[in-house]
Amino acid sequence: MTLVRSASKTRVAHDQAATIVEAAFGGTASLAAFSECEEGWFNGVYRLELRDGTACILKVAPPPGFRAMRYEHGIMITEINTLRVVHEWTDVPVPEVLFWDESCTLLPSPYFVMEACPGILLSELRPRLDRDATRVIDAQVARHVAAINTIEAPAFGRPEPSAPHHPSWSEAFSDLVADHLADAADAGLELPLSRHELADLVQEHASALDAVTSPRVVHWDLWDPNVFVDAHTLDVVGIIDFERALWADPLMEAQFLGKRSNDDLVRAYGQPLFDQPSAVERRQLYDMYLYLVMFIECAYRNYATDDIESLARACLPQAIEEIQTN
Repeated sequence: MTLVRSASKTRVAHDQAATIVEAAFGGTASLAAFSECEEGWFNGVYRLELRDGTACILKVAPPPGFRAMRYEHGIMITEINTLRVVHEWTDVPVPEVLFWDESCTLLPSPYFVMEACPGILLSELRPRLDRDATRVIDAQVARHVAAINTIEAPAFGRPEPSAPHHPSWSEAFSDLVADHLADAADAGLELPLSRHELADLVQEHASALDAVTSPRVVHWDLWDPNVFVDAHTLDVVGIIDFERALWADPLMEAQFLGKRSNDDLVRAYGQPLFDQPSAVERRQLYDMYLYLVMFIECAYRNYATDDIESLARACLPQAIEEIQTN
């Protein structure tokens, strides 16, 4: 895997990491090894190995002055709080948060330290798996997603405490889309439809969105690079990256991208979500939302390659057309 370079990543030096270890674990703890992790697209991510053999992960928010998208404000506290909630209310294997510092004294940005997950990333393992092994692992991921989605949320919207929270899902989803459209305008991006046309398109489907009446915790960003697997037992041993978690409709989960409703997925998830009224219509909206985010974020991250932008540029118009012809 190639290290992802992004303008959003805060650089951390070895001596800073050593100081963080002392702050997090006490003066008797010391740093034995320190390296930047290859995964991660937004926060800086580093592996810390202590002399007592403990391995943990340091995640650092973007540097001061970085121009983030609106939905990225406060996502570190969203991740911390969601990790704690999932750890408390489910058996999903999530790392424990060990230390959190928003004082900006040791680093110029907030950061936290969490347990390191064992195993190997599913994105690295999947190319080596046969069909049966793939089905075993994907079924586990679906069950973990279902467990996360059982957690009831107090409102719809982003979990970040200062974010708007709404009583209806149509209001919350419209607000999420409006933020992205404003980000696109700030970046001078040309979208397949105008901002007003896209906002109106969402409003036209408000009744479908309001079929969702119970806000649930939704990971939303659970792709293979966020899943750790024991390569020998094929057990899923870690689920990470809850920074983009939402209080939302479970159909927003990545596993349902493109209206996926194959028998294996439905059986493992435990609920035939696509049998619900308006389910396909809602999932089409969520496909559009995902590609909209992917397209816009490239203007803010300054990625070294245009892979993500090219994918989003190709898929966003298709997703919009699906909704228009529904």
